[in-house]
Amino acid sequence: MRKSLYEGSLWSGKPIKLSILVPTKDLVHSQFTYSLTQLIKTTSESGIDVYVFFDSSTILLNQREKLIEQAKEIKSDYVLWLDSDMVFPSTTALRLLNHKKDIVGCNYMKRCIPQKPVAYTNVKDWDSWVPMKPQEDLVKVEGVGMGCLLMKTNVFKKLKKPYFEFIYKEDTKDWYGEDFNLLEKLRNNGYSVYIDTILSMDIKHLGTYAF
Repeated sequence: MRKSLYEGSLWSGKPIKLSILVPTKDLVHSQFTYSLTQLIKTTSESGIDVYVFFDSSTILLNQREKLIEQAKEIKSDYVLWLDSDMVFPSTTALRLLNHKKDIVGCNYMKRCIPQKPVAYTNVKDWDSWVPMKPQEDLVKVEGVGMGCLLMKTNVFKKLKKPYFEFIYKEDTKDWYGEDFNLLEKLRNNGYSVYIDTILSMDIKHLGTYAF
């Protein structure tokens, strides 16, 4: 039997079951597909049991609810949320798992001008975004987009359905997306949210631009 490329690493021992969850519409970016296939190969070679679930629809809340249920059904230890317009290194899952946190993800740029990152230290202050600058330690945040976010599946045990909701905030006169709202629920249940700013430097958000 051929040994894993990561034989003798921290992944040898009890297998980890990871579900990659991707909400999408009818098409995905080719660059995302390439990143995903390389990530699956690298992660599987480490001895991790990898599953991939896509949900192709138009209602994001329904997609996320269905995807997490699929991960729970196969008893995944972790879920890695990926948006289908992201580009990421093949080692992304391994590097996030290595932190051994309940919730840890990446910062990346929004697809709009002026460009700003998607991670915030204070979700009530839209000027509290975390700059795209590598730091040695993980950065604790209140909100971050779910384009590249790892979490333990059992964090959902403390939540009631629906897990994902859009909520209008009268104080700021805008909407909280399903990502920030979920993380707020988890923070209220004692969980902390972190971002890996070093890995974040290699995460790209694909979009269209008229030249």
